[in-house]
Amino acid sequence: MTQASHSPAAFTRHCLAAAAALALALPAWAQGAGAAKTSTDNRYQQERAACAAMSNPESRTSCLRDLGAARQQARRSPRAPVSPEQLQRNALQRCQVHTAADERAICERMVRGEGEVSGSVSGGGLIRSIETTVPAPMPAPAPMPMPPSEPPLRQ
Repeated sequence: MTQASHSPAAFTRHCLAAAAALALALPAWAQGAGAAKTSTDNRYQQERAACAAMSNPESRTSCLRDLGAARQQARRSPRAPVSPEQLQRNALQRCQVHTAADERAICERMVRGEGEVSGSVSGGGLIRSIETTVPAPMPAPAPMPMPPSEPPLRQ
């Protein structure tokens, strides 16, 4: 059986081993935070390239300005991730702007994925469309014919 050594040399070896383990673990831990930053930077570079590819100088300038402002805001206060369920609730809530029940129902159907989607965000936006059948309005009833007027009777 061996006894545990409590000598200063053994203590120093344990401290060095712990320091080495910590030195190896810290870069891996810090990489987790760095990965999110790298992902954000990569996305910024892609969006910046899309802005730079715009042919209209005014649009390009506005795009770069807005992109820079969004990047600065994201650095100041990073947003928490939003769940797909929350995104769908937000989209359904935007349908409340439609006061007519049938229009609101169509909006909600499109939010849930019905219909067609065309376009792209980089191209200026997504166009969502859905085809619905609307019955033709009932024709107004024909007016009742007036009886022919008779000349007044003479006495």
